[in-house]
Order: sequence, then C-alpha cells, then structure tokens
Amino acid sequence: MSLIDIFSTQFSKLTVSTETDSSGNTLTSYTDDYSFTGALVLNSSSEEDSRLVRKYTLTVSPDIDLSYGDIFRRDSDGETFEITGEDTGESPEMATFSFRQFKAEDYSSSTTVSGSLTITDGSSTVILPLGTDYSVSKERMGSVATATDGTTVLDVIGIKVTLSVSDVRLSRTMAEALVMMIEASPFLSVTYPYVSGSVTADFLFDIPKITAYEFDDEGVSEWCAVSITATGKEVE
Repeated sequence: MSLIDIFSTQFSKLTVSTETDSSGNTLTSYTDDYSFTGALVLNSSSEEDSRLVRKYTLTVSPDIDLSYGDIFRRDSDGETFEITGEDTGESPEMATFSFRQFKAEDYSSSTTVSGSLTITDGSSTVILPLGTDYSVSKERMGSVATATDGTTVLDVIGIKVTLSVSDVRLSRTMAEALVMMIEASPFLSVTYPYVSGSVTADFLFDIPKITAYEFDDEGVSEWCAVSITATGKEVE
C-alpha cells in the first residue's frame, strides 16, 4: 500500500472557545473549523504515569494550516487528537508528492464540558440546567502486553464511556423525579454535548448522591446538590 492510498482519511480541525458566565465559571466549547484529509499512523504506545500514551504521525497536504496545540477529530469514529509538534524528519520512501507531517497524541481522555444534559427513560425526562459542568471520560478496554522490543502495546477491545456530574443544583421535585427514574430502570438514554458534537447513548446509572438541602427565603422551595455517575451500556 502506498502513502497516497491511505492519504484519504477525513478529519475536522476543531476550534476551542472559552467564555466566563455570570457566576465566574469558565465554559469551554468546541466547534468544527474546517475539514481536511490526511493519513494518521500510530508510531508507538507506552504507559506513562499509569495512563496509555499513543504517539502518531499525521501527514497532510502542505496547504493545511495546523500548528502546535491544535485539536482535530477523525470523523469516522469521533476520536480526537492534539498536535504536539511538526515532524521535520526524512520523507517516507513511498512519497511521490508534497506534504507536511506533524507529531500528534490522543487528546485528553477526560474532557469537561458545559451545557444541558437530557436524561430519559422514554416516557419521563429530566433536563439538567444549561451550564451544568460534567465530565466525559473515555477508557480503552483491552489487555496490555510488552513486545519483544520493549514497547508496551494494548490490544484494544473497545472504549468505555463514563459520565459524571458533581453537585448540580436541582429542585427537590426534579431531583426526586431523577432518582425515581433511575431506581425504576438503571439504563437510561442521555443526550449531551461533546467535542465531536451532540451525543445520544444509553448509560447504566448509579443511584444519585444527594449531598445537601437548601431552602429559599420563604422556606418553601427545596433545592438539592446532586452528584450523578453513569457508565456507557455498550463498549464503543
């Protein structure tokens, strides 16, 4: 296979935007900037500080504008990567055209985003407030082994997603509805924003943790600080 044969993977450059809300919280969002094609080749994988680090070479045409720290997505599976430098090494022998090469690594496996989450069992629905901070963590499932050359490799079975929300402020009515829904059926559908766009998937929910109660000035309305943890039902 020649380099040009694999020089057709579709990617999207992502633009990172941050803003501060009225409470002083920093909100981060990701939008598609532009699409490009190229070849992403895995060079090595190793365990560093108890996490798997995979390093790649990204080959693109010379007119593609990329630089250190840029984030891009592989459109076929939604995986995101970060440019860690430009590769100035020798050109591959198979190359017969002009190109640029960059060093890249997997983008952070745990991403904190902000926005509203919709949780539903198909008949009842709870929408968490706009601006809720939550963590989406992706963990590769598989077995780690050491090759004869000393390189650590991972036989990947799939990716498991964990969704967590800490101390989101909900009315007692909404918190009660959420707990009742999870107690009745631990598998619920969640729609949430992610770096690759809106995602809808089924999750296995733990019973939410209620950490505090609060009353308004008239002592009528009750508010709860609720923490939620859920794990993807399927391995991606």
